[in-house]
Amino acid sequence: MSAPSDPPPRAAAWLHDGQSAVRHEVSVALESGALTIEGFAPVPVDRLRRLDSSAIIFGRKDIPGWRLGFDVEPPGPILWQLPAAARYGGPIDRIGMWGAAAIAAVLSAVVIVGMIKGVDLVARAIPYSWEQKLGDAISGDFGEHACRGPAGQKALDGLARRLSPAGRPMRVGVVNLPVVNAVALPGGRILIFRGLIDEAKSPDEVAGVLAHEIGHVEHRHVLTALLRRFGIGLLIGSGGSAAEYGQALVESRYSRAAESEADDYSIDHLVRAGISTAPTAAMFARFGRDEAGMPGVFAYMASHPPSADRRKRFEAAVKRVLHPAPALDPAGWAAVRAMCRNAKAKDGA
Repeated sequence: MSAPSDPPPRAAAWLHDGQSAVRHEVSVALESGALTIEGFAPVPVDRLRRLDSSAIIFGRKDIPGWRLGFDVEPPGPILWQLPAAARYGGPIDRIGMWGAAAIAAVLSAVVIVGMIKGVDLVARAIPYSWEQKLGDAISGDFGEHACRGPAGQKALDGLARRLSPAGRPMRVGVVNLPVVNAVALPGGRILIFRGLIDEAKSPDEVAGVLAHEIGHVEHRHVLTALLRRFGIGLLIGSGGSAAEYGQALVESRYSRAAESEADDYSIDHLVRAGISTAPTAAMFARFGRDEAGMPGVFAYMASHPPSADRRKRFEAAVKRVLHPAPALDPAGWAAVRAMCRNAKAKDGA
């Protein structure tokens, strides 16, 4: 009778499952070419990719926002079978090492000037058409989570036109993730997460968030944040993947000055559109009050901290709208709230 085989080695890790803002402390092992994760379904190793050569963090090719990290290096039998950090590829493979080196030298000079003069100046010098392509690539990574609905999309498009700069309407979509958040992408793409729509008391609250995110785009805060995080790699396509850029923006916290500029934009464009700023102020107050008891609010609080001062600024602007009208009519608001209905039923959410 043969002796039972030893169980595979296990290691402690942390996991973000791409569905919520919760960090799970888990135990992992490798068995039959798959990573078994305590409490979660096994993941084939070929779906994993190493995200950072300086930290042991992995993403999944098929789930945006999925992250598995090791604070302590796992045992060799586990680590050796996991994907290694990519060193070259993409643009370097296409244009060759010397071509990439020449481009890198030029762009390095631009970045050095940017470090001296300010990264925001470099961001403003990048053509908007290039920024749009980057935004499209990042948005595409959320494609499998997109909520569809012609009537709801039409209502959101109309609202975005009212809140956008003249002649440059933003493109807005809804993502089927139960997280109270919204994210601005480069080139005028705004993604609103389903959790925010579910928790909103009125379309005016969504309008306030949408206008705030548009403000981040218009002031080039989004591109500036990516340049600070990924540096020259962002410009030559070797700094990360679309999924990594998207995750960085979801998790980013803008400076107090940037948040103030986005709030100014939101207030001004809500007033121009004849939408009251009072609901946005009330939303800030509610989210701050409910943070401890409503885990989904954590994502919004982490990236858009609603302070008392910000709430007061929106409250002070209420008197600037003499005859406020709802951001959307009842039919439009109902259509927006129904956009993720089929996806929610499919997911059992």
